[in-house]
Amino acid sequence: MKKVLRKTCLRYFLTVLALCLCFYYAGAQTLIKGKVVDASNQPLPGVTITNTSLKDKSKTISNSNGEFSIAGEKGNKLEITMVGYTNQQVIVQNPEKVSITLSESNNKLDEVVVVGYGTQKKINLSGSVSTVTGKTLTERPVPNVQNLLQGRVSGLDVVQSTGEPGRDGASFRLRGFGSTGASPNPLVLIDGVIGTMSNLSPQDIESVTVLKDASSASIYGARAANGVILVTTKKGKAGTNVIEYNGSYGLSYATKYPDLITNSVTYMEMYNQAKARSGQPAQYTQAQIDAYKNNPNSEQYPNFDWLDYILGKGPIQNHNLGFSGGTDKSTYNLSLNYLDQDAITKGYKYNRYNALLDYTNRVHKRVKVGTNINFSYEDFKAPWLTNEGLLLLAYASAPTFKPFLPDGSGRIADKDYTTSGGTNRTVEEVYNTGGQFTKNYNVNAQAYVDVDLLKGLKWTTKAAITFFNQDYRQRQFGTPSFAYQPNASGVYEQVGNGNPTFVGLQQSSARNITKTLYSTFNYNTTFANAHNLSALAGYEQQDNRSTSIGGNRYDFPNNTIMELDGSSPINQSLSGNSFEWGLQSLFGRVNYDYKGKYLLEGNIRYDGTSRVDPRYRWGTFGGGSAAWKISEESFIKDNVSWIDNLKLRASYGVLGNQEIVTEGNPNYYPYQDVLSLTSYPFSTLNSGVQLLGINTKNLRWEKTAIADFGLDFDLFKGLFGATLSWYNKNTTDILARRADVPASMGVTAPVVNAGAMTNKGIEIELRHQNRIGEFTYGANFIFHSYRNKVTKVLAETLGTFEVGQPYNNFFVYDWIGVFQSQAEIDASPKQPNSGVLKPGDLKIRDVSGNGTVGPEDRIRISRFPDYTYSFNLNAGYKGFNLSAFFQGVQGQKVQVDGWGYEPFRQGSPPPSKFLNAWSPTNPSNTIPAVYLTGYQGVSGYTSTYFIQDASYLRLKNLYLSYTLPEAISKKIASQGITVYVSGDNLITWTKYEGNDPERAGSGAFAQFPQLRIYTAGLKVKF
Repeated sequence: MKKVLRKTCLRYFLTVLALCLCFYYAGAQTLIKGKVVDASNQPLPGVTITNTSLKDKSKTISNSNGEFSIAGEKGNKLEITMVGYTNQQVIVQNPEKVSITLSESNNKLDEVVVVGYGTQKKINLSGSVSTVTGKTLTERPVPNVQNLLQGRVSGLDVVQSTGEPGRDGASFRLRGFGSTGASPNPLVLIDGVIGTMSNLSPQDIESVTVLKDASSASIYGARAANGVILVTTKKGKAGTNVIEYNGSYGLSYATKYPDLITNSVTYMEMYNQAKARSGQPAQYTQAQIDAYKNNPNSEQYPNFDWLDYILGKGPIQNHNLGFSGGTDKSTYNLSLNYLDQDAITKGYKYNRYNALLDYTNRVHKRVKVGTNINFSYEDFKAPWLTNEGLLLLAYASAPTFKPFLPDGSGRIADKDYTTSGGTNRTVEEVYNTGGQFTKNYNVNAQAYVDVDLLKGLKWTTKAAITFFNQDYRQRQFGTPSFAYQPNASGVYEQVGNGNPTFVGLQQSSARNITKTLYSTFNYNTTFANAHNLSALAGYEQQDNRSTSIGGNRYDFPNNTIMELDGSSPINQSLSGNSFEWGLQSLFGRVNYDYKGKYLLEGNIRYDGTSRVDPRYRWGTFGGGSAAWKISEESFIKDNVSWIDNLKLRASYGVLGNQEIVTEGNPNYYPYQDVLSLTSYPFSTLNSGVQLLGINTKNLRWEKTAIADFGLDFDLFKGLFGATLSWYNKNTTDILARRADVPASMGVTAPVVNAGAMTNKGIEIELRHQNRIGEFTYGANFIFHSYRNKVTKVLAETLGTFEVGQPYNNFFVYDWIGVFQSQAEIDASPKQPNSGVLKPGDLKIRDVSGNGTVGPEDRIRISRFPDYTYSFNLNAGYKGFNLSAFFQGVQGQKVQVDGWGYEPFRQGSPPPSKFLNAWSPTNPSNTIPAVYLTGYQGVSGYTSTYFIQDASYLRLKNLYLSYTLPEAISKKIASQGITVYVSGDNLITWTKYEGNDPERAGSGAFAQFPQLRIYTAGLKVKF
């Protein structure tokens, strides 16, 4: 019995001892708790924390408050990593409270960038690729994403054509001008699927990547001749649950508009002088002029500034609310955006609504599914005449009358009531006689699945649909306007009226649907601890269909009806069309590197398109690149510590262009005859078809071959860096119409492969970033210069398409001054219009020296700039951040004419410079005597008088923000509060006389000016 008792007691004792030991060791293996913040003491979510002291190297991710917990104990070593920040290691002293501050990394080499159908580390790129982060883009509170790329990517020229809200999109030119008969625009992909950037909210963008060389872009084959722009929208991050609000309010103003003569007496006297110079009777009598002299600025005799009347300020507000987060199994991002923008002219309203949903879910340890839906709705309301049209009306209105009759009746003045001259419509008539209404719907919906088949082998399939629908209505009605003159008793009598020429409703609807499906296999492996290999193989197909229908009806019973059925079908008109195209592709890529020193990449794509004749519609495109990371060689790595990265790279490839255009419009069937329904000319009883154009059965792709050489380096732990590139871009089989088809054939000449051209250029990117205590500062500089040259052409066109010359030169006479006397005219070489020349007319140089100025004396002036450049300066201290962004163009020549530049076009006032025009008492040699548009002594021929230097440097954006201390933010349970102010297009240095040097050229004075925007905003994060 005692023996049994002893055994039982021993068993209990050993059990208790074991439990105590377990509790002891369990207590020793405690949880380490801590928080990660940035240099501004703001929480950092999504940071990876690894306990390298444990055998399993446990990992965790900081939550939305920057907090984390991980198994471990005092003395363990934690490794903290996050892209964009300097990696850090800490030894745990107090497991209950580990405080970690991460600093932004100057060295951006560990960044991951988006490439075709995948991602790569920036340091391992062997092609020419540029990336702009969403954070950089949103420093400018500008609603259109396209304009935000201006000056941010070397080699990418971004030109904003107008400041009109909702239509202020930009055109892109990457590495020069490469085509005349196919689209020169880069391919734009939104999350890998074809789309448009103009309707995106900048708040939804994670990054924009530009593939510039043939190697990186050739994975897109027949659509990549002009480069590829990859837009990646924001995704949710594991370990975080964040609510963010970003709201701003601003006011916009015109950057510049022409300084026109607004003194009525001066205007009338100059108009009479111009009339006399053209041999015409005076426009105004001396009695009329005296009436304005004796009653200045009165209601009946005003000095009215029409531009000042229509141009004011336009409020703009933007609100974005985002919800994002996730776990190790699923992530989500929901973003809602609202934009409300008024134009700087009356009657214009633009609203945009955006919604973005991105969701991923790991349904199995090997399977991940996801969806991405991007929706936008745009609502435009405007006068029936566009803003450019309103500017033309303002230009063409004399200062001698006001918008309403001076009798106080409120009746709209149709034109200058003192004469029958001047414009026949005013802006108030446009404001009161209808409007145009546009609604755009855009949806980009995607769904995909990722399957990890084997170690290193992943299968991805994505299906997507891009949908666009537009509903447009234009309504005009006959609210009368009046032209009145006072009779002898001073009573106003009607002498004319000016109703709109179209009184009715125009309605149209357009729809475009693109379906995309692609599937890829991606394999990655490393062998012998030195050889890294990845391979991609895939299939893609696309089909696109667009339809449109439109109609007009007239004679509506009232002005409120907005449906076509509200009027009689008499004299109605209808139109409609549809187009479709398809693309099928096989593609692949191989990447190899040896110990991170020697990098090789090859891409190939086999494309078939419906837009080329069946005999030629399949083509193979490809490219390759190689790079040598000299900084990884032992003679650098072990001996030169201040070199972080030194890389030489080279690439070559051939790309295609399926985007065939004719006179600026897409041509989907250039290999087919163009027929049109028509009536028999001698009877309306019979109908048939008419051949409009000759087809080209053997039409081939335009092809672009690009050679690229570059040098990348980063020094002193990211303190200094540079990217240098030289390229030679050669485009062959350029499309153009044949010039040898006589007009007597009655058909349009066919489009043929007619020429070739080259663009050779250099790109330079310099960067500097540094931190001194709590003060940070940096600078970035971008430079791009190229030379365009035509190398082959089927039939030369002087000045436009000539071998050895840049494409589309100005081909003009060389203006050298103003004739001062008849004797000087008689002694000079015979001018183009000698029979009508007078003192005060332009003098043209006899280039050939044969005594007669003729067509052979015209000179060529390139339209392409000498170079473009931009630079950004930034600084930060504690919670303050300041940045200044400058962008410029040097050596760009443009032709200026028309309203706002030439005097008295449709009665428009002359520019103020004509106050110093030539006269017998003012012998100017730079400004001719005042003249009427079309006068043969000045504007009867094109000369360098109408060519201006549109070089400029612009302070594109100034941005100042302040992030409140964390102690203040916590009082409202916020993770961060930032207030900011911003100014856009603040200062422009230029000699150009037009509205805006960015949109310079013929008719540019009539373009809606760019906007100067002052904005204040608030960002709050929970």
